Amino acid sequence: MNLQFKLKDILEVDLYYGFYDIFVLGGFDVQVNDDFFIEILDLKTNEAILLREKSLKVRDYKNGKRAVKFFSFQVTDKSKYRISVHNYEDLTVFYSMIGANPFSIFNLLKKLYGVKRKQIQLDEVEILIS
Repeated sequence: MNLQFKLKDILEVDLYYGFYDIFVLGGFDVQVNDDFFIEILDLKTNEAILLREKSLKVRDYKNGKRAVKFFSFQVTDKSKYRISVHNYEDLTVFYSMIGANPFSIFNLLKKLYGVKRKQIQLDEVEILIS
């Protein structure tokens, strides 16, 4: 099952037993503040599912777009869930990883010539649950 949606969307979907991953689509470098979170709420019990943030952010292509695996979670009860993204204004997505390392040659060029990394607009960023 693949659920792909924009940051502003709120979904109500049936999820089945299993393990799921949450990807941020649009670029290979994702930066967030502590306020950013995704809520998956069981509509029967009104309990939120615990999301585990990935310490090693795997980069991949999903549905033809650059993707970063950001969270994982487990569903233990088949039910209808509400999925929403909160404080997505705190999310910054860059097209590439170049410049993410403070000691890279790109950062030297950035300081010398004013070169900037391509930042993805928030309305272009999507979430994928698979």
